[in-house]
Amino acid sequence: MLDEKMTADIRFDDYGQIGLYLLLQDSTRLVLTRENIEKVSTEYWANPDKIPPDVREAREFERCSFCPSKKHEGLCDALRPILPLLDVVDKYVSYDRVVAIYKPDEKGMLHISRTNISEGLRYVCMLSLMNYCQSGRKYWKYYFGIIPILGVTEFINRLYLNILWLHEGDKEKIDMVVSEFYEHITNATENQLARLKLICKNDAFLNAFIGVQSISQLLNMTKDTLLKESLDRFQKI
Repeated sequence: MLDEKMTADIRFDDYGQIGLYLLLQDSTRLVLTRENIEKVSTEYWANPDKIPPDVREAREFERCSFCPSKKHEGLCDALRPILPLLDVVDKYVSYDRVVAIYKPDEKGMLHISRTNISEGLRYVCMLSLMNYCQSGRKYWKYYFGIIPILGVTEFINRLYLNILWLHEGDKEKIDMVVSEFYEHITNATENQLARLKLICKNDAFLNAFIGVQSISQLLNMTKDTLLKESLDRFQKI
């Protein structure tokens, strides 16, 4: 179990940038801010020694069949925030405990959760599938305002409410969008897992992607129940 003192010693000044920070049991501190991920990713990709030729040439590392850039050569863009972190993350297994600290904006509020490393990496997987993935970028707006270290139930509820709001409560449109969203996440995750299984020694990132896929699956399975609950809450206001 993590040392209780780790949470007590958290200082706001240490978390100035927007993004996610993971504190691991061995005192490793992963700074997963957008700025840092982009910087490390760019440096990593520019170094030809970091990605062996046999990995670059593997069929699994080709762009997905549904990628807008599938006709162009090069590694899948969704790998950009993943590969540079493997050197560190691959030392841990999915159930290793961490303190996850998320700063959503410049107002200074920190969200803190004791969780496992796979759930802590949910933020990076979201970036991979909905920001770096050229096909998935259109879904990033569904995650607006969501704290990535929320529990699964609350995460799904907030995700659904964003979709409900963006599509003005149109049930037919919402059903179509949720199904399409689930299909994309499932296909993109399966392709990412095929790639990561070739290079990962442990399961932290593998289970992190499975967790993100499971959220989209539960959303698709429970969308009718979530609509009823949302309408019931609205009528009680």
